[in-house]
Amino acid sequence: MKEESFIREGKGRLKVVIESEGETLETTVKGSLKSVKEIAEMLGVEAKEGRLEATVDGVRVRMERGKLEMEFENGDRMRIEKA
Repeated sequence: MKEESFIREGKGRLKVVIESEGETLETTVKGSLKSVKEIAEMLGVEAKEGRLEATVDGVRVRMERGKLEMEFENGDRMRIEKA
């Protein structure tokens, strides 16, 4: 997966939650999630009915409007959603 941001700078606030080895880190950042269509294009996959479910470079990506979840091969998870 390329080092591209799923977050668009600007208005809004997002909650970012990272779960790793039984610990959880939670923070908020300024910005908004890119659209499902934009992220599907970045990843080279197809979105269906406003949703995205794909595995890219060993990372399972699930997205619907306003919420993005990624699960990595080592079991770590990251969730980005509207705050």
